[in-house]
Amino acid sequence: MQVKIGPNEEHPSVPCDISPLPTRYTHNRHMKIAKHFRWEAAHRLPWHKGLCRNLHGHSYHMTVELEGDSDEWGIVMDFKVLKHLVAPLVDRWDHAMLIAESDEILHRVAEQTGWKHNLLPFDSTAENLSTFVAEYLAETHAETLLTHRVHTVRVRISETESCYAEAELPVKAPDTSASSRHTLAEVTPGG
Repeated sequence: MQVKIGPNEEHPSVPCDISPLPTRYTHNRHMKIAKHFRWEAAHRLPWHKGLCRNLHGHSYHMTVELEGDSDEWGIVMDFKVLKHLVAPLVDRWDHAMLIAESDEILHRVAEQTGWKHNLLPFDSTAENLSTFVAEYLAETHAETLLTHRVHTVRVRISETESCYAEAELPVKAPDTSASSRHTLAEVTPGG
């Protein structure tokens, strides 16, 4: 089947027929896809020697990149599927305080005021957040990612426009032991 799209007036020597793409252009092509997410959140690093020890906010930007092989239609994964995997986490963190479990003072304030917050099993640095999201995807959603031929997950989180942290993990077959899987239950919502 060939589809004519009309004469190519700008480049007469370029054929204008669009035929189904040869397999080399679609199937099993090594590709990277990425989707951007953003949310607003407050946090603090109580052990920090500088201003970050104070409660402050960020407009977080996150890029989730998946690396794998395309299917017979030339796609790695529908972007809606990727959004479906990541959105519950972003929704929990948006307009909330991200509080390390060890920060008892801020946790107490959040509980007393009823403010939206999430207790994290780590300090809320960009490095830790990107590692958590990468592990969450590579471990909790390994089956979905492997079904879509994804073998690597990369997560980049920016707190400001001039800095970011990035974590990269391979996707492996799911480990069925409960202790090895990252879940949203680890991020305890409050408020």
